[in-house]
Amino acid sequence: MGIADIADAARRIGRRIAANAGERLGDLRRHRRRRRVVGPSIEDPATVLAIGLVVALFAVSVLDPFLADRLGRASGLVRSALKLLTSFGEGIEILVGSALLVLAALAIDPRGLPLAARAGLVRIGATAAFAFVAVAGSGLTASLFKNAFGRARPDHLTGTGIFELHPFAFRADWASFPSGHATTAGATAAVLALLMPRFARPILIAGALVALTRVALDAHFLSDVIAGGAFGAAFTLALAHALAVRGQVFAHDPDGRLRLAPPKGARWTDVLAALIARARGTDDRAD
Repeated sequence: MGIADIADAARRIGRRIAANAGERLGDLRRHRRRRRVVGPSIEDPATVLAIGLVVALFAVSVLDPFLADRLGRASGLVRSALKLLTSFGEGIEILVGSALLVLAALAIDPRGLPLAARAGLVRIGATAAFAFVAVAGSGLTASLFKNAFGRARPDHLTGTGIFELHPFAFRADWASFPSGHATTAGATAAVLALLMPRFARPILIAGALVALTRVALDAHFLSDVIAGGAFGAAFTLALAHALAVRGQVFAHDPDGRLRLAPPKGARWTDVLAALIARARGTDDRAD
């Protein structure tokens, strides 16, 4: 296979991705919005964000000055362990994994697949797209806010400096509130908790621990972490509710609670089996 053949194959895959993406977006727009019953406060994005901001404001005035000179002194193996944990707050794993799944779902030609496998492939792509948009969208938005707000990081200023702001400085030293790592950790934890509700509690606890490493490493004040985690979770909940009213990925119970939408089509294992069977059939015909 020459370079021209590779380029031609890449163009065909690109056109297929674009066509499938347009079709999926069209399907999403055509889905009728369903009337939503107001659910529990813990799943309401505005309530989660409001509580987070109130607690963060309390932390700014009370906890940040108290903790400023008492944390961030970890060294040796403890600091290495904290750095390892805090790296999960970057969201690289879920962003790369979900992006690859979206591209794969769009690039796969559905022709020759059973209808159930086609529907399952669409659901896989939609679920992965939800995870990607929730984590990437909340992280980018938090980055805009933190640079616009311009709060100093703990290792840059101490004492009364924690109340000092330099809006639109666009420097890492003045981009503390809200914490980007905590935002991503909150969004990731919310995504996984919604997709795997049986394990929601340990997932949320793990997300909180990852976010709090930013305080232990003296990279953020506690208020930065609280606001970031609340924003990431609220952003994810808002996206999940927007999908639920269209019957995509999520649905609402009669009492307004979020839940996974009833399965449409085959499970991912069955989709994989159908793809393998199609590939083998193609190879047999070629022989």
